[in-house]
Amino acid sequence: MGRPGTGAYFRDIEKVAMALAKLKPHFEKENPVTQLMVTPETGKIKDEVLNEKGPLGIIEIKTTLERIPEFLHTLEKIQKEVDTASALVSHQMLPDGTIPHEEWVRRAGYKLSSMGKQYWVGRPLFQED
Repeated sequence: MGRPGTGAYFRDIEKVAMALAKLKPHFEKENPVTQLMVTPETGKIKDEVLNEKGPLGIIEIKTTLERIPEFLHTLEKIQKEVDTASALVSHQMLPDGTIPHEEWVRRAGYKLSSMGKQYWVGRPLFQED
């Protein structure tokens, strides 16, 4: 969430984390945002940092392929309540160059960006052809 020049407040990061937490993903324990959570089960961020702003806030989760549409739709809904841009990035690519989640992204009504393993659910600054 956020990007250099716009940033993201932790109150917005919390909204997204709490929406995702309802879907019961695995939040990466070593992630700085996860470490600021009161508990990953709720996604609640510590009150003392909610008004802080940083250049980026990365929420790192794991889920199964078949749950990708549910997560994407949840992210699209909550994005309307936050005041920053968001992008999703997947780090899973098979050795042959295929992306195992691409079909599930397409089923949810989205497409992967031609820039790599990234797709937008927020407000991109440009439209791809």
